[in-house]
Amino acid sequence: MDLHVHTAPDIVARKFDDLELARESRSWGLSALVIKSHLGETAARAGLAAHSVQGIEVYGGIVLNNSVGGLNPAAVEISLKLGGKIVWMPTLDSANHRSCIGNSGGISIFEEKERLRPEVKDILRLIREYGASLSTGHLSFRETSVLIEAAREEKIRAVLLTHPEFWITFLPLEKQRHLLCENLFFERCFYSSTLEKGKYTPFQQSVEWIKNLGPESSILSSDLGQANNPAPAEGLEIMIGDLLEAGVDFYSIRRMISENPSYILE
Repeated sequence: MDLHVHTAPDIVARKFDDLELARESRSWGLSALVIKSHLGETAARAGLAAHSVQGIEVYGGIVLNNSVGGLNPAAVEISLKLGGKIVWMPTLDSANHRSCIGNSGGISIFEEKERLRPEVKDILRLIREYGASLSTGHLSFRETSVLIEAAREEKIRAVLLTHPEFWITFLPLEKQRHLLCENLFFERCFYSSTLEKGKYTPFQQSVEWIKNLGPESSILSSDLGQANNPAPAEGLEIMIGDLLEAGVDFYSIRRMISENPSYILE
């Protein structure tokens, strides 16, 4: 399964549209996909792809950037009613992302004194009510820490910590260990640990983190779909080969690429 793939239509070039991705991924043997768009809602598109391409499950969700009104409970509920499986906190429009690239402003989940904004609490309640999963997006470490604790209190079934290898959301091992708790999964992405190495974590570092924290707390995703990069399923195949070569056993890989993602999508 691949829980993090970008497709067309988008405002940047993508390798596949939704239907092409479903057909391509099915041909590689994937059983399920989650389409992610920084523009917002993908559950409706995923439903069409799932209906049109038999033999593979296709899901979507919503990313809470400015294009959907930011931290917007009404938009979240619509996505969940459409079958959305994951709600991502802000990514490109988060205050943390903007700060990292030298811009001001952006969306924070905090009001004063690092308290969660009321609309974030409403969103967490909706995620729990619909049995969906939460993803941390491109939030800061402090925001992520508070959000994970709130998700535990709300009894959200699964929290996906978005690519801690990516330079915008980078978390060293000690911070990952600090956050580690039941039903929290670290998303290890091919894109974040393999491509554009200038600002990206070397893949061997991801391997060490997996070995230290255990496969039960990780999932493997591609974060692919960029026009000039490998197909998402090809990226996962490369990742699997590299993990085997690094000494990660077959059963651990199956846990991260099949069993854990399946739990998140239940």
